[in-house]
Amino acid sequence: MPGPKLKMRRPLCVFCVGTLGAELVCAFLPQVEQLLPLAAFLLLGGLWALRRKKERGYVVCLLLGALLGLAIMGGTRQRTARVQAAYADREVRLTAEVERVSAGYYPGVVNAVLWVEEADGEAARFRVEVVSLPKTAVGQRVRGHFALEAPGGSDALDLYADGIVLQGECVSKLTRLGESGRFRARTARLQKRLSAALRRGMPQEPGGVLAAMVLGDRSALSRPLNAAYRAAGLSHVLVVSGMHVSILCGAVFVRRKREQSYASRRLRALWRAALALLLVGITGFTPSVLRAAVVVWVASLGVWVYGAPDALTSLGVAGVALTLGNGYAVCDVGFELSFSAVLGTLAGAELARRGCRAMRGTQSLRKAKKLRNVLEGLVETVCVSGCAAAATFPVLVLRGLSASLYALVSSVAVLWLVEPILRLGVAAALLGLLPAAAPLYRLAACCAAFLTDLLDRWALWVSGWPGAQLSFDTAYAAIVCLLLLGLGWLAAQWRVRLRVALPALLLAAAVALGAGNALNYNVVRVELTGSRNAPAVVISRRGQAVVLFRGGDATQRAVEQLFARRGIREAELLLDLRTTPKTACTLEAGKRISAAKMDRYAVRRISCGAADLEILRTQNGCIVRITAAGRKLAVLSGSVQLAKPVRVDWLLASPADPEAVRYEHCLTLSDQYRWMREEGTFETGKLLRLRA
Repeated sequence: MPGPKLKMRRPLCVFCVGTLGAELVCAFLPQVEQLLPLAAFLLLGGLWALRRKKERGYVVCLLLGALLGLAIMGGTRQRTARVQAAYADREVRLTAEVERVSAGYYPGVVNAVLWVEEADGEAARFRVEVVSLPKTAVGQRVRGHFALEAPGGSDALDLYADGIVLQGECVSKLTRLGESGRFRARTARLQKRLSAALRRGMPQEPGGVLAAMVLGDRSALSRPLNAAYRAAGLSHVLVVSGMHVSILCGAVFVRRKREQSYASRRLRALWRAALALLLVGITGFTPSVLRAAVVVWVASLGVWVYGAPDALTSLGVAGVALTLGNGYAVCDVGFELSFSAVLGTLAGAELARRGCRAMRGTQSLRKAKKLRNVLEGLVETVCVSGCAAAATFPVLVLRGLSASLYALVSSVAVLWLVEPILRLGVAAALLGLLPAAAPLYRLAACCAAFLTDLLDRWALWVSGWPGAQLSFDTAYAAIVCLLLLGLGWLAAQWRVRLRVALPALLLAAAVALGAGNALNYNVVRVELTGSRNAPAVVISRRGQAVVLFRGGDATQRAVEQLFARRGIREAELLLDLRTTPKTACTLEAGKRISAAKMDRYAVRRISCGAADLEILRTQNGCIVRITAAGRKLAVLSGSVQLAKPVRVDWLLASPADPEAVRYEHCLTLSDQYRWMREEGTFETGKLLRLRA
């Protein structure tokens, strides 16, 4: 007698996993030659799996999803290549709408993302990132001539993930054409009004944090406070994301013990979808909010179509929907962190349910109902926060971002503050637009500011703890994550009990973290970042950094992004090598030295934690000789002429002819410098590790 047929669970979820996986592979392995062996391997694995009846359905869904992912990435690449072939390396007259704006590094200038409507008088649809644009506001239409180029280097993938296909510089007078009438521009203006109303009468720091948490407006958020939240493992609190959407959507409804009615579930899903749309509007179409809203909409649609929603399927469908227009969206760090956090939350909720079920079976807790409720709440908070932190940790380390050692402690300690802050913040923002509701506004604003100040104090306190931020070598992190994944798979195959497997995995992760930090304890990192011709040199060790700066606004932004990845709050020493700087460098630094203020042919020596520096100011330039980890390095700026050449081990990215330096190796971001000769060994890259 044949056994019962096995019903395949979550086929749509498996299909979506195949789609997203194929997009990731295509993004990080863009060459066809590299994809062919992988495709052959997957095909052979799929054919082998088809021999087993239980896995046939999953394999078919996975392969079909992978085909869809390949098609999406192929279409995205064709559109990107078509736009770049038409406009890259040209000066083009653009008519565009300002979509996003961030502060520049000197007055009257901003960094912006433009949605192009016309290019040289012809209709166009693509995004351009512009650095040092004359000050404009979100939602304005502008016109001007821009020198465009295709993104290059390691930042290209991040730009493509945001839908940006070209970078540009304004080369003519910018003409402002007035306000745009698009829905997105109107929501951006509404976001600014709500942010101003929310922050009115509040202290600067709590108001900036509250505007970032509630409305996604980070313009008033101070850099030190942002760094403190990052070091305390609370960056997710400042970014309006799925957690915020879930809390605010749940705030509208009264929680009931039993809600069995299908009609009531449909009504609740409809209201959640409407509220998610409202949140998208008041936050100005912030990408993280849009991602969370899509998940809510897909789940609501599932309730109306299928009845009981499946969280994993809704998450997978939402992910595919977000990548339909841009296959590179799967490479966005925010996208990866959001989806990994949701997966961790679902796993934590399942662990919490098992733990609570075990507690209910305990004889001593059956009668103590209040104590049991408190313990169940604590178990749920710890499980959800811990699993979410564990799920996002691999993304952080694999993408080269710093991770906080105290993320779990911080999240559990302040989770109870987030919900009242969000509710009070939304209420204060909406009431601030109504003059008649001034008393209610003041009450809500005072309460929200008080709770936000508590959150700020906690973040500042935790960020000062030793080892608050950890940074790992990407290759090492990849190996560790693969080993932990293999151990988890073996535990599942061998059916190891969860109470044994989980502590073992945590212990293995702790040992790996300790070993990684021990291996990198005395490693000095010499990194190049910014423009190819004149990149900044960042020398770091144990969270201390020395910056040799010789670029402009784009280079300063690149240094700030590098600090965020490495978990560095401020530079120990900032050395500005420009003899005639056109713009000011506003990086946070404990000590500053400017070559422009040094006397000609003056020599200055200074010792820092990461390196010893000798600075020589010449007539038209500057040379710095660096001693780090027993190696000698040199950095040039401008024209340097010496009676006797300086001998070093490494020359760091010199756009000028280095006649004053004799070197054995050269680290550079570009291999097209005109002066390059075969006297040294050239390495095109941006990172040099020196072990002390």
